[in-house]
Amino acid sequence: MKPMALLVTGAALLGSAVGCGSDSSSSGSGSGGAAGAENGPELEEQSYGAEDPRIRYTGRVDFGVPTTPRFSLPGSYITVRFQGTGIAVNLRDQFKYGTERSFYDASIDGEKVAIIAPERNMTIYEVARDLPDTEHTLVLAKRTQASLGYGIFQGVTVTGELLDPPAEPERRMIFIGDSITAGEGSEASNNSAECGEDAYYETGGWGQPYQNANAAFGPVLAKSLDAAYHVLAVSGIGLVRNYTSEYDTRPMPEVYGLLFPESETSPAWDHSQFDADVIVVGLGTNDFSPGDDDRDPALDLDDYSAAYVDFVDTLLGYHPDAHVFAMTSHMLGDGWPDASDKSATNLNTAIDMVVEHYEAAGDDRVHKLAVRKVTGGGCGTHMTAEQQATMAEEMRPSIAEVMGW
Repeated sequence: MKPMALLVTGAALLGSAVGCGSDSSSSGSGSGGAAGAENGPELEEQSYGAEDPRIRYTGRVDFGVPTTPRFSLPGSYITVRFQGTGIAVNLRDQFKYGTERSFYDASIDGEKVAIIAPERNMTIYEVARDLPDTEHTLVLAKRTQASLGYGIFQGVTVTGELLDPPAEPERRMIFIGDSITAGEGSEASNNSAECGEDAYYETGGWGQPYQNANAAFGPVLAKSLDAAYHVLAVSGIGLVRNYTSEYDTRPMPEVYGLLFPESETSPAWDHSQFDADVIVVGLGTNDFSPGDDDRDPALDLDDYSAAYVDFVDTLLGYHPDAHVFAMTSHMLGDGWPDASDKSATNLNTAIDMVVEHYEAAGDDRVHKLAVRKVTGGGCGTHMTAEQQATMAEEMRPSIAEVMGW
């Protein structure tokens, strides 16, 4: 199945939300468009560049060229508030390796209306038209992982006018983890044909259209707590070792400080750009799993917990007022692949050792966040969007109680 340039998922809400294309040479133009007659007088189309201060960016974004900011991490999002009847986004994709592309959710007033799958010869994607002529908020959010490349945002065209963004949430959360935190395979069933789709019109994809970081537990949880959020998630990554030794072997502590964690030549990220109240660390599944290199799933727990403490110290160094929640694994279980394996127990024990370390030092900022084991129904036995939402709801009371939220 070849994805359309714009896959409309909310037609019942907006009726005429459609996709449209333009060569990049026309991406900065626009005037003279008309609203539907039912919306009253005609409104002019007005284009606004990506550098407009009324456009809000949330995530690790490279503003080295202010007119074409780049972002690769899943869950990064752009917020635009406008008065009018329609809006289109000006967006380019890296098309990494010439075969990969990213996917993006577009929401209007809190309702997802489209999934944008970029095309090489397109920069303009119309998200909505014939809206009531009132105030609206667009959120454009990256669905797919950094390994598939970065997006390049070039602004919006509004049938109406751009407004100041809505008030920014006072609460801020960071979610650090692996494929589960990235929403891998969350919108297709395990072993389905969809799980092998889209290496940009080639066979042998990884279900890119069905990855969705925005449906993962982090963004779902943050929205339920009225919090802004950053997601730093990489499939297969661990705290001290990754699931595979065939590709990028850098564990999370080595990439955490980078603007583009997928790149070995990335500039550093300026952590002062986003100060967090809550940091959820979802690492350990890939450390304690069998992996793909016949390794011993057992790890020395003293060494592992010491590495965990070092990483938490780094996080608290950047965010001294934050509380860190060390999450157990929903995927690990004892007794697999061998009956003697204790991977889930060992990760739980290591997290207990980390929390005890801080408690002994009189530091109450580090907490264990226990989650139950789930048999994932999504691609590669990852959790489905519904399972992710359930997990977010289960996590919410523990975090809310600690934070007084």
